[in-house]
Amino acid sequence: MFGTVRISLAALHHNARALQNLVRPSRVAFVVKSNAYGHGLVETALAVEGYASHLCVYALEEALALRDGGITRPIVVLGPIAPNDLDTALAAGLEAALWDTGSYARQLARAARRRASPFGVHVKVNTGIARLGLEPHDAVDAIEDYARVPELALAGVFSHFASAEELDSPFTLAQLERLQGVLDRIEPLLREREIRPIRHIAASAAAMLWPQTRLDMSRIGIALYGLWPSPQTHEAMAVSGFELRPALSYASTLVAEREVETGTSVGYGSTFHAPRRMRLGVVPAGYADGIPRLLSNRGAFVVDGARCPIVGRVAMNMTTIDLTNAPNAHPGSAVTLIGTDGGASVGAGDWAGWAETIDYEIVTRIPPEIPRVYAQA
Repeated sequence: MFGTVRISLAALHHNARALQNLVRPSRVAFVVKSNAYGHGLVETALAVEGYASHLCVYALEEALALRDGGITRPIVVLGPIAPNDLDTALAAGLEAALWDTGSYARQLARAARRRASPFGVHVKVNTGIARLGLEPHDAVDAIEDYARVPELALAGVFSHFASAEELDSPFTLAQLERLQGVLDRIEPLLREREIRPIRHIAASAAAMLWPQTRLDMSRIGIALYGLWPSPQTHEAMAVSGFELRPALSYASTLVAEREVETGTSVGYGSTFHAPRRMRLGVVPAGYADGIPRLLSNRGAFVVDGARCPIVGRVAMNMTTIDLTNAPNAHPGSAVTLIGTDGGASVGAGDWAGWAETIDYEIVTRIPPEIPRVYAQA
């Protein structure tokens, strides 16, 4: 395989430390779901565990892989756990998200009784994103009921923002107010029972832009990897000198070159015709390797310290580039898909702009079978 993804452990450490300091005295939980946003689940978690009070995943399988890999920090499974897997989750010491007042809550309690161990739960409140979560008017009674079930340990109460990446977001403040309303109403009961659940709603953007949303813990995902939730977030944080370092770079190798005459069509659909005599190179990576097809005729890679535009359509396993800016390139030359070479760079954010998407999608779609190499620098 020609492609390699390199992960800088130094960048992960820098970002984890910077984010931990940013949100203090709030605790920080790092979100490592979806193969740590493409960076490698276990390796990333091991690198940043020491900075975090919790780690968050979406699926049970991710949490079990972390435990098998040696992670000892509390792990919150933010997605649903199948009822027949609850015993396994409890045996691994996992904490579950709970947004149900019916059969699922009873199944959690039964699993706890079977193992004679309370099940830690984080109760989710829907404050406006309208996916998972109890409605605020139902959440108070539900939490009061949970608090009376000895098999359920109320570890957290949380929600999730819909538009915290925006610098002017009345909806974000309204969501915070809805969660705070629930917390205020349940506070007397919790104080009476000496229960202190962790309150959390802020993810990366909110933790950076809206300090009042950090509460007891901030759940940091995309920022851990040195990527920004939005251009507006980057611009706002740059004013304060806050720096993140991209941890992921992606490289391949030039495998072929050819001279083409003026007018030659390139690639599927003949969407590019050479405007002059040109020297082209073939990179053995395409959309099956995580390169969005929307980079066709608009993206670029870096060869010999120069940006080389993509010409023609990105194919399943190959992409053609214009080597005009890299006259010394030849088969075997390194090609930087994401990263820096000399004075030129291409970032995940560049890909996202060309593909009309977000950084999150770019890095999570790099296939896990492409080797990850972890470097100290």
